[in-house]
Amino acid sequence: MTQELKQTFLRNKKLLLWGLALTGIVVLFLGGSFLSLAHNKMEKNKLMRRSKQLDVEFEKLQQLKTKLEQEDPELIEQLARTQYHLVKPGEVEFRFTEK
Repeated sequence: MTQELKQTFLRNKKLLLWGLALTGIVVLFLGGSFLSLAHNKMEKNKLMRRSKQLDVEFEKLQQLKTKLEQEDPELIEQLARTQYHLVKPGEVEFRFTEK
């Protein structure tokens, strides 16, 4: 059996070499495309996650805009105190710095 296999291999040696060369060429040209496809898929997933985060942030900002347009006094006071460091008359603001 081993002798038959050896003879078959020797007869088809040229065909086998052509097959290996063709396989090498296909892998050479399509290998880069496969890696590029995998990279693009990972990038797409990353961008989809970022898009969802931005959608959530946009929705929060839309709600804040609506409340500001309705002139919600509690919200306006909170923003004035936190973002602009405003205080009511007679109040004292304490600021602490972290080291």
